Amino acid sequence: MNLKRRLGRLLGGPYGERIDAIEYWRAGSRLEISLLLYELTRGYYPEDYRKRLRLRLPWFVSLRDRDPFPRLEVLNRIPRGSSQVFGPFASRDLAQRYEQEVLSLFQIRRCSDTLAPHPDHPGCIYGEMNQCLRPCQCAITADEYSSEVRRVADFLATNGRSPASALGAAREKASADLDFEQAAQIHKRLEKLRTAAGCRDDVVCAVERFNGVALTRGPDNLQFRLWPVVQGYWQEPLTLEVSGIMETRPLDRLIRELLEPSLAAVSTQGIRAEHMAIFSRWYYSSWRDGHWFSFQTLADLNYRKLVREISSMAKVGSPC
Repeated sequence: MNLKRRLGRLLGGPYGERIDAIEYWRAGSRLEISLLLYELTRGYYPEDYRKRLRLRLPWFVSLRDRDPFPRLEVLNRIPRGSSQVFGPFASRDLAQRYEQEVLSLFQIRRCSDTLAPHPDHPGCIYGEMNQCLRPCQCAITADEYSSEVRRVADFLATNGRSPASALGAAREKASADLDFEQAAQIHKRLEKLRTAAGCRDDVVCAVERFNGVALTRGPDNLQFRLWPVVQGYWQEPLTLEVSGIMETRPLDRLIRELLEPSLAAVSTQGIRAEHMAIFSRWYYSSWRDGHWFSFQTLADLNYRKLVREISSMAKVGSPC
């Protein structure tokens, strides 16, 4: 972007005589520019800021647990009060593919109707193919259906790691008992489970637990920004100056000292889906100019990898 040329075009145009002052912000990364533009545009144009920013909400897979007979749903919003929303996916197609792969593993319903179970209900083809437990036809009780839903929720929460561990143990036991036919069947199910899990990017998780730190360069040389995200909300950025520090203080300790007090009081202001839209635009882009480090709690943050990335970026950006 040629700032001098753009300012010349602005000042030389019909609005040039009306301009009294120009404010500017120094930014070191496109992520910083995106977040800054979002805040400014939302403040000055509250009616159509999303259109001006061309901000498209990301896609999620949600387990509608408030429904008497829960089902999976792909949507580009975060329903209020639901804790079973997983994302962000890079596209709607990827979210739908993951949804279909998960549905192929379990027997929860695929229809979107408001169910009124009755023995004379006509049902659907999935029930005829034994891919649905047919709660609409009273083939099972509500408790039995809830048990299957809990299995789906467990798969989503761990992206299959928990059921895969159980299946792996069952396969080993069947092999030890020389029940090779049973072991082969379990192996096929395990492979199918891994295929479904592979449709989901590592960054995708429950939005209530979407925590991490983005690392980018700062405006000055040997200056870096830490951009925390907690529960899907961007927090205030932290500035890290590494000039002369790495020889006197451990960098991981300095990062801890910055992050811990900063995240003691988490801000959940704003629209979470829009915050995650900015993250998706940055993370899934070809121009991503930084690194992402996810964590469940700060104790889980990979400080060693974070320090390595900062050191590597500092060597590239240091003056000769």
